[in-house]
Parts: sequence; structure tokens; C-alpha cells
Amino acid sequence: MLNRLKVVLCGKEYVLQTEDAPSYVYQLAKTLEKRISDITEANKRVSVHSAVMMVALSTMDELTKANNNIEVIRSQVKEYVDEAGKVRLERDAVMREVDMLRAKVEQLENQLKLKELKDSFDEDIAAQKSKKNAETEKTAAASAEPEAESAHTDAEESAT
Repeated sequence: MLNRLKVVLCGKEYVLQTEDAPSYVYQLAKTLEKRISDITEANKRVSVHSAVMMVALSTMDELTKANNNIEVIRSQVKEYVDEAGKVRLERDAVMREVDMLRAKVEQLENQLKLKELKDSFDEDIAAQKSKKNAETEKTAAASAEPEAESAHTDAEESAT
């Protein structure tokens, strides 16, 4: 919506149509009037027209420098965004590698557990075999004793 505003600059009334808020436009007019009056009061030989030109030139200078600063800032922001994108890609690659390494560690831990279980199982089997062998030897020794006694007794009887 267009606002129709009256402003006074250097004693002359101007009617403006703008979409900006009236308070904003009045503040601009007040600032412009102040800058013009600062120049004309500082040097009484400068006409209002010349003061307006000086303010216009000064304002153009400020605008150009501000636009240049904006371009520098845009360029820096673009560099930061590009760098952040590269860092994000690097981080993603590192996270994939970390996940791979975690899976490898888990796999190695599982293999170690299986080896320990196998070793424990092998030890149990060896202990059972050793026990069985000891029992077999004991049984064999126990059965060999009566035969030895019987052979001893037979030998005594044949001697008599």
C-alpha cells in the first residue's frame, strides 16, 4: 500500500508516495535536512543547492562503500559455506570409517570370545581324556593285581 507523505526539505514542501513506513521516511528527511544545514552553517558561502550536491555525493560514496562491503561479506560467507560443506563431507567420511572400525572391533572381539571358548572347550576335553586315561590305568592296574597274585599263587603251588 502506498503512503502519501509531505516532507519539508530546505524550506520547500515535497509530497512523496512510498510503501515505507511514515516514521522511516520522516527520519530520512530529518537526517537529510540536518546534513544539508551542517554544510551551509559551516560555510555561509555554500548555497543550499551546492550543499545538497555535497550530501548527495557523500551519500553515494557511503552507499558504494556499503555495497562493496556487502560484496566482500557475501564472498566471505560463500567461502565459509563452501568450507563448511567440505568439512561436513570429511566428517561424514570419518564417521563412516569410525562405523567400519567399530564393526571390525566387534568382529574381532567376537572372534576372540570364540577362540577363548574353543580353548576352554579343548582344555575340558583334554582334562576329561586325562581323567579317563587315569581311570583306565587304575582299572588296568587293579585287574592286573589279582592276576599277578594268581600267578604268584600258581607258582608257589607248582614249586611244592
